[in-house]
Amino acid sequence: MPHFEQASEPTADPRLSRRRVLLAGLGAVGGLLTTGCASPSLQLIGAPFKKPGSLFGSDGYALTNAQIDDIPYASMGVRIGSSAPVIMILANINGAKLHWASADRVVLITERGRLVKTIGMPRDLLGTRWTGADSLLPVLHRVPGTEDSRVGRIIDLRPKDDFSVPVESRCEWLGEETLTLVGRTRRTVMLSEHIKVGKWRWKAENRYWFDVDSGLMLKSRQQYCPEVAAITMEVLRPAIEPPPDAV
Repeated sequence: MPHFEQASEPTADPRLSRRRVLLAGLGAVGGLLTTGCASPSLQLIGAPFKKPGSLFGSDGYALTNAQIDDIPYASMGVRIGSSAPVIMILANINGAKLHWASADRVVLITERGRLVKTIGMPRDLLGTRWTGADSLLPVLHRVPGTEDSRVGRIIDLRPKDDFSVPVESRCEWLGEETLTLVGRTRRTVMLSEHIKVGKWRWKAENRYWFDVDSGLMLKSRQQYCPEVAAITMEVLRPAIEPPPDAV
C-alpha cells in the first residue's frame, strides 16, 4: 500500500508581482484572440490561449504540452462542466490558500487541493469553515476505522445570499488509477466524497486524485452548489515541487 506524506504549502514567493504582470499580458492576448460567441461557462473563465479553429494539444488544451511546460509559474487546467479546458496560473499565496487566476480575473482559491472560495463565478463560494478535521487525509492514509469517514463544513454563498449552510460529507477510498497530465503518466489513488446539503435537498459526488509518490492532489472534480456545474481542476505545474524522497 502506498505511503503518503502531507505535502507542505509554499509560504512566500517574490515572483508574485511578475505573475500579475503575466496575467495582465494573458488578458491582452485573450482580448485579441477571443472572437465570436462562446458558451457561458467558457466565457466565464476566459480562454486566453484559445481561438476558433485552433488545434488542441493531446490533453485538450489549446497549447501543446511543450508550451504548457514553458509557462514559468505554477498552473492548472480548469473546466466547468463539459466546457473546454482553460489554463489558470498561481497569482497569490495566503498561508495555505493558493489563489489561481484566469486572464479575465476569475479566481479559484484552494487549500491543499480543496476548493474553499471563488471570485467571479455565477454564484460565488464566499468561504468554507470546517467543523472537524478534513476527512480526506485519514481515508487517503487508510487509517483503520476511517473507511467510511464523515466530516462537516459550513459554507457561505452569494448572490442569492445564503450564509452558514451546513454540508455533510462521507469520504471513501476508490482505488488506484493512472492519470496522464501534460503528457506524463502518474500513478494516483482516487477518493470519493459524497456531499449532502439538507437545506437545499441536494446531493453531489466529488472526486480527488492523489499522486502515489508525493501525496499531492493532482486532479479533482468538485461542486459546491447546484447552480454551478462541477469544476474539474488538473495540476499542470505544482505550486511546489515535491521532494524525491516524499514516499
